[in-house]
Amino acid sequence: MGLLSEGERHENEVPLLENLYPDCPGCKCAYLSAKGAGPPVKELFMITMIVICNALPISSLFPFLYFMVDDFHIADKKEDIGYYAGAVGSVFMFGRFLSSVPWGMFADRFGRRPVFALGLLSVIVFQLIFGATKSFWVAFAARFMLGLFNGMLGPLKAYASEVCNEENQAWGLSTVSTSWSLGLIIGPAMGGFLARPAMNFPSIFAQDSFFGRYPYLLPSIIQAIFAVAGLFVVYFMPETVHKHDNKHLSDDERSLIKSAKAPKEPMWKNKALMASIAVYCVWCFMEISFSEVFSLWCVSPREVDGLGLPTSDVGMVLAVSGASVFVFNMTVFPIIAKYLGPILVTRVPAIICAPLLLLFPFVSLLHGTTQWLVLNFLALLRNVLSTVVVTGSFMLTNNSVPTDQRGAANGLSLSCVSLFRTIGPAGAGAIFAWGQSRHDAKFLPGSQLVFAVMEIFVILAIFTTFPPILPVSANRPYYLTHPQEEKEDDDEAR
Repeated sequence: MGLLSEGERHENEVPLLENLYPDCPGCKCAYLSAKGAGPPVKELFMITMIVICNALPISSLFPFLYFMVDDFHIADKKEDIGYYAGAVGSVFMFGRFLSSVPWGMFADRFGRRPVFALGLLSVIVFQLIFGATKSFWVAFAARFMLGLFNGMLGPLKAYASEVCNEENQAWGLSTVSTSWSLGLIIGPAMGGFLARPAMNFPSIFAQDSFFGRYPYLLPSIIQAIFAVAGLFVVYFMPETVHKHDNKHLSDDERSLIKSAKAPKEPMWKNKALMASIAVYCVWCFMEISFSEVFSLWCVSPREVDGLGLPTSDVGMVLAVSGASVFVFNMTVFPIIAKYLGPILVTRVPAIICAPLLLLFPFVSLLHGTTQWLVLNFLALLRNVLSTVVVTGSFMLTNNSVPTDQRGAANGLSLSCVSLFRTIGPAGAGAIFAWGQSRHDAKFLPGSQLVFAVMEIFVILAIFTTFPPILPVSANRPYYLTHPQEEKEDDDEAR
């Protein structure tokens, strides 16, 4: 019998490895990714829980960050609050940029579950410190440490690929992106509803009560409770990292394992992977910038071109769009992805999002119910489209590398995007503050300036989805687009 292609090996090595390594945790759950297996519903639910716990702290501060920085009394004037808010919003991503690759290496060696557990513990500790502090610099340090110890997202994307077969990859990756986007939307909604409870719910919380003295702690406590629940979920998650001891194998079995290992191309030479990461980074730069600016813009006074909404109203807008994102990605997205493919499912929503983004500043010209309905419609549609783009970029990344490089590729992708997300809030906060200081300008006055700058990055993201930047090979799994490499590996093995 001739040696198998990578596609055939992927379908057949699962039972082989399970028989050869009965004590390996990765082999014990390999049936989840076997050919013909259905979507691993239980594991996808666990992934959803962990991803949401990871995402909640990232953006939950945005609706109240303006008021929190104001309460720190560090800004000399109101127009300067955006600069300090941008610094606090971006330092989390800088910490994650520094630690994403080491956490990915740790996960590859010691398993995915330890990284999930340590990340959730960091949410509990540092988020509570952030919510309780009355010092700008303590808040800044807590966000940095939270980012430094939170390396879950890269291993989570690898985990989702490892528990799904090729037929279910869209389900697995859409679960990660949907849960991530849902967390990024629920987080601000939670922050908007629960921050400053003595002001928002005076009949329940008195001004001299505990939460009156610590107005930003309640959202952090709720997120810590979610993280504790997440720790219980991690305990029941199957480990997918393989731990093989070849000492007990025969020479023939060792030859079989050796022949199944194809030589790895350095990731930085992989054009499809680098282009996929570029799409992801540029889009997420715009996404994290929008997440911060949207909340700041909504709560800013109308005299500086804001909407003047209370944080509870901002929370409601984000909750409505978050629920819509969840329903769309869990029902419609897998069908669309199946027929369009990863490239078009990334490109088309980005193109639709381009003119949509420019409409937001003009919502400030509306009033009452009309303003409320238009704001909800634009936020809902933009968030759905953005989540689809992010999910498409996940698929492009996984299609660009062999199966055994997906963990490392997702780690590299997360490290790169964390750098962009570090710059995004700081830059967007500074531009937002500058725009508010020139709301009477003739060219791009007020909030129009920051939305126009974000539009530039939307256009850049669209541009990166076309050849020659993004090869068409990224539209299909790696082993289907590199048959020659498989032939050379088989010849060498013979």
